[in-house]
Amino acid sequence: MVNMLAAGVIWSGFIKDMLCLPRPLSPPLQRISHSGSAALEYGFPSTHSTNAISVVIYSVWALQTTSETRDPYTHLISQGLLYAYAISIVFGRLYCGMHGFLDVIIGSILGAIIAVIQIVYGHRFDMWVSQGGYEAPLIVTLAILILVRVHPEPADDCPCFDDSVSFAGVVIGAEVGMWHYTRTQYSSSVPVPGTVPFNLQEIGWPRAVGRVLFGVAMIFAWRGITKPTLLKVLPPIFRLIERIRLNMPRRFFLQAS
Repeated sequence: MVNMLAAGVIWSGFIKDMLCLPRPLSPPLQRISHSGSAALEYGFPSTHSTNAISVVIYSVWALQTTSETRDPYTHLISQGLLYAYAISIVFGRLYCGMHGFLDVIIGSILGAIIAVIQIVYGHRFDMWVSQGGYEAPLIVTLAILILVRVHPEPADDCPCFDDSVSFAGVVIGAEVGMWHYTRTQYSSSVPVPGTVPFNLQEIGWPRAVGRVLFGVAMIFAWRGITKPTLLKVLPPIFRLIERIRLNMPRRFFLQAS
C-alpha cells in the first residue's frame, strides 16, 4: 500500500511539473481551500484522485479475493464505504475548486493503472526484495534516486518535488526495513513478506491496545528527536556537497551556503 501511494504522489507530481498546467482560475471560480501550499501546486493531474482511486481499486480487489469467511452484508457495506470514499474525494476536489474535470479524470485513470500494476506485480516485487540479497534494496534505492534526479524542473516554485522526495524517502526506508525485518525471527510471510504476526486471541486486548499506544508514542518520539537533530546535522553536509559541486541544480533551491 505504501508503494502504491508513493507511486501516486511521485508520478502525478512528475506530470504536474512537466506540463505545468494551473489549477482553475480563482476568480471567477471561488476556491474553497485553506491550504497555502496546495494553491502553489499545479492542477493536472489530481494527486488526491490518483491515490483515492488506487486505494479503492486495490482494497476492493483484496476484499473479493480474501480467503477469510465474511458476512455478505459486511462485505457489501465495506465495498459501499470504499466507493463512497472515492466519490467524495474526486468530486470534493471539484467542489472545492482545486481541480477541473480533466484533472480528476486523468488522475483517476493514473490511479487505476497504479492499482492494476500493484495487483499484478506487487507480491512478486515484495518477494524479490525480501528473499534476495542486499542487491535488491540497493537496486530499489538507486532506481528511486534516479527518479528524484530526473524529476522535471517546473516553471514556478511548485512543492510537488518536495512531496515526491518525501515519499521517495518513505519507500526507501520501507523497502530496506522490510528486507531487514524478514531476516529476523519475528517476521511472518503471510499474507505478505515482512508481516508482523498478530493474533488477538493469543495476546488479548490489553496487550493489543498497549502495542498500538507504544507504536504511536514511538512515532512521535522519533519525529521529535530526529527533526531537530537533522536540522543541525544536514546543513554542514549540504554545504560540503555544494563545495564539491554535487548538489542538485534546481532553480528554486536555496543554496546551503
